Amino acid sequence: MHLQLPTAGRWNPINGKEIPASTTEIASVAETAGQLGIKTQDVLGFTRVMIDMGNSTNLAADDAATAIAKFANVTGLAADQSMSAEEKYSKMGSTIVDLGNNYATTEADIMNMATNLASAGTQVGMSESDILALATALSSVGMEAQAGGTAFSKAMVQMQLDVETNSEGLKTGLMWSGMSVDEFSTLFREDATGSSGSVYHRTFTVRRRNRLSY
Repeated sequence: MHLQLPTAGRWNPINGKEIPASTTEIASVAETAGQLGIKTQDVLGFTRVMIDMGNSTNLAADDAATAIAKFANVTGLAADQSMSAEEKYSKMGSTIVDLGNNYATTEADIMNMATNLASAGTQVGMSESDILALATALSSVGMEAQAGGTAFSKAMVQMQLDVETNSEGLKTGLMWSGMSVDEFSTLFREDATGSSGSVYHRTFTVRRRNRLSY
């Protein structure tokens, strides 16, 4: 399939604004998209959104293309045919920009962390939005993407294994939370991100209450 890329400076993304981009930059992003497995029919819409992100975030368009294409391939977003390429990548781009604007982190840091969390997050049933939210939370407290992503990925996979095998380790881990194994297992299967946050919150509350009672 032959791709007809737009002329430089004549770019009209979904938001209706003209975005200046050189022919070289447009071609480079489109080439990156193709190399990283974005479907041929999706390359044009994908490239539009990446150029837009390059002009509105601290991610260069090429870097945005690389990170988001990898993330989309791992999570299955790239294969999703329920929306057009522009719709699904614009929705993801808007989510990343919104998180970057509202939390003490940047779009680049969010995507670095999200890329490291994508495989394990998808394995335990997290949505793209869940993974991006977790990546935002971790990067906003200064956690380094490689080390932090690896550590949390291992923890999530271990948690899934513990739930599936009803392990002693899970019972021990829940001891301070006041949550039963059955309660946590049900919650984890429904919402892996929320279940982890709930355990942390309950454990903190119980231990704080115990300290104050002495």
